Amino acid sequence: MHSDFANKLRAATEKARETAAAWIHRASARAHKLRPYATQALETVKAWGIAGANALRAHAARALAKLRTRFPILDVYARALRLHAAKALEAVNRGYRAGVAIIGRYSPRTARAIVACETWLRQSDWRRLSLAALAVVLVLGIGFAAIFPEAAGRYGRVIFTSNRVVPLPDETRRAVREKAKQLAAALDSRLDRKRRLAGETWTSAQVLVALRESDPPTASRIDVKLIEQYFRSVAGPECACWRRFPQGKHPNHLGVTSWVLWTFAQYGIPAHKSELEFLLSAQGADGGWPLFAGAQQEKFASSYGTAAAMLALHEQAALQPDRGQKKRLAAAVDRGADWLKSHVVAGRARWVDYPAWPEAQEDFLGVSGFALFALHRVGAWWLGSLDRDWLRELPAQAPAALRGETSAKAVQVGNRSFPDETRYYELPWTILATEEVYRSAGIFRKVRAVQWLERALAPGATIYALTGREKSATIVAEALLALRNEMKHD
Repeated sequence: MHSDFANKLRAATEKARETAAAWIHRASARAHKLRPYATQALETVKAWGIAGANALRAHAARALAKLRTRFPILDVYARALRLHAAKALEAVNRGYRAGVAIIGRYSPRTARAIVACETWLRQSDWRRLSLAALAVVLVLGIGFAAIFPEAAGRYGRVIFTSNRVVPLPDETRRAVREKAKQLAAALDSRLDRKRRLAGETWTSAQVLVALRESDPPTASRIDVKLIEQYFRSVAGPECACWRRFPQGKHPNHLGVTSWVLWTFAQYGIPAHKSELEFLLSAQGADGGWPLFAGAQQEKFASSYGTAAAMLALHEQAALQPDRGQKKRLAAAVDRGADWLKSHVVAGRARWVDYPAWPEAQEDFLGVSGFALFALHRVGAWWLGSLDRDWLRELPAQAPAALRGETSAKAVQVGNRSFPDETRYYELPWTILATEEVYRSAGIFRKVRAVQWLERALAPGATIYALTGREKSATIVAEALLALRNEMKHD
């Protein structure tokens, strides 16, 4: 029985071998027939490649001749580049030979392996070509760094630095850290000895957010219970909201309310359901928010108010235990982001303060920076084109530190009108928006963002004129927010 099984297995194996041999024979015959066609196709492709390379070489030669005629300085740069390249190659060769010799003293086997690798590379045209291409890239990089050291250093910092940190030069980073510490100390001194708050509600909220985002050790000394007690003592009285000033006939203010709820989120204080409902109920059907509660939502929808409400709801969503409430807040934020997207000035990444205002109006840089910052902060996924427009439209010179814009438009609330006296400081929000754009940009756009931030934050720039003793704590708080990058990653 065992013998019969072995015979059957042997016969099956022999049959499989014959089948495989027949298949290989047929495949070889077909390959033999196709070889002339393949050879002809390769020759044709080779001829096309040579002709294309020759044509490209001719075009390049003509273009180079025109450039050299128009810009004679290029010859100077070319000679300098060749000189640097020759020196670099000579240094690399000397270093390589010396390195192999030193390695050979301690590990002859390793040295022989390196020499064998070099021999292997020289045995093939493709290997030599790849090595030559790598050498060309290195030489060009070295030449670029030698001729344009500042730009090369900027590219190097962008490539080799964590995406969370804007890679500023060391001198600028030190200056930013010192100024941020000074401003944080100045804001901290505005709190009284019992760690209570003083001043108007809006400013107090901005100070607390700035300290929390930029100087956590200082913020951690502030009693969270006192924060909650203070803000809720000046809320309302007829709604779960805040006004710019608690006394007097002032409208319920969505901007102030949003900053307060953002402050609560920064210090881990969940907003009451009624406070969230106040913001949710004020959102217009198209997704925008007015700055004053009771104003006609579509006509007086505000870019600043919408961005502020989005930030508040987004930050508070993480503290809400109810999943359904989280979804409501997220949906409202998404609608607000869509509203900002639909009202951006085309091709410029700029917003006006009241897009539905009947008279013509100019866009505001401060409002635009705040809106773009908010969109990045809430995680809008469609910002690629806006980021490109923002970088392209950045002002050549950074705005003055105290420069701000105020529309003073009259907003109708019921039978009364109230002026919008919000002051939009340009410099802090331009810096903040550009930092956010940097973190989501590609290498070339990162370099462009860093170049602008280097000018805006270079030692001696206008932001260093702030001392923290300015009459308005708002500009100090917003400037500290703009400098938070180095403070958080010191």
